[in-house]
Amino acid sequence: MGEGPNPVVVGYDGSADSERALTWAVAAAKQRRRPLRLVAVLDYGAPEWLPDRVEEARSRAAEELSNVGDQPGGLTLTVLKPRHEEASHALLRLAEDAHLVVLGSRGHNALAGMLIGSVSQHLGRHAPCPVVVVRERHDSQARRIVVGSDYSEGSDRALEFAFDAAERTGAPLTVIHGWQHSTAGRAGLYLPMSTTVAQEIDTRRTELRDSLARWIEKHPGVDVQWEAIPLHPTRVLSDASEHAALVVVGSRGHGAFMGMLLGSVSLGVLHHARCPVAIAR
Repeated sequence: MGEGPNPVVVGYDGSADSERALTWAVAAAKQRRRPLRLVAVLDYGAPEWLPDRVEEARSRAAEELSNVGDQPGGLTLTVLKPRHEEASHALLRLAEDAHLVVLGSRGHNALAGMLIGSVSQHLGRHAPCPVVVVRERHDSQARRIVVGSDYSEGSDRALEFAFDAAERTGAPLTVIHGWQHSTAGRAGLYLPMSTTVAQEIDTRRTELRDSLARWIEKHPGVDVQWEAIPLHPTRVLSDASEHAALVVVGSRGHGAFMGMLLGSVSLGVLHHARCPVAIAR
């Protein structure tokens, strides 16, 4: 992930999650020395106070970015206000040349009880660049980054994103390989873990360690651990998110059908994680 002009794009609608997204995006822009593009969602249903909130957000972000980098004035900040275009369309268009798109999990238009808003879900499915969906962390003190691996091309992109993020932030990294394993007996009763299952865990953990050798060599400063867990990947990663600062998934793994834009595991984690989720592409 080299440096360059491609901006970090963040959607903002004044909601609590979009405030968290802006904070995350500002930090990402500073770490990556990227310009920041703040996209204000000022559609016809927007609250009357939103334009003032956007200006406050712009001012805060500009101050944060003002002393970053070598150029006078720091990193570039632009604010776009697409009033005659749906938010998902505007953000998807801007994602074409973005380094990263950052969104809140839910905005003002999300229905009560929804785990993720329609805009975040749409961008997660269709954006051509990595997308980070930010929500309040279950464990506010957590620092570790969690990433799922199934040895697919999609998980390679997830590992690249996760190792890069861990190296930039100094966060510890945990790589998790989960797989569905049933220990049900013929009567449907679940039995204690057998010796065979324990051996499979050891084998898969060794395979995972070996697959990570090139990433560890490329990022020697990253504190990395790896786990192999015989449970569905969505369950494993969602559980791990309770004590994580970020969960990273690939857009598609081995289980995805050709033509799918977002695999079932990635979509499941996006819905159920208890911390921000990055969909790597």
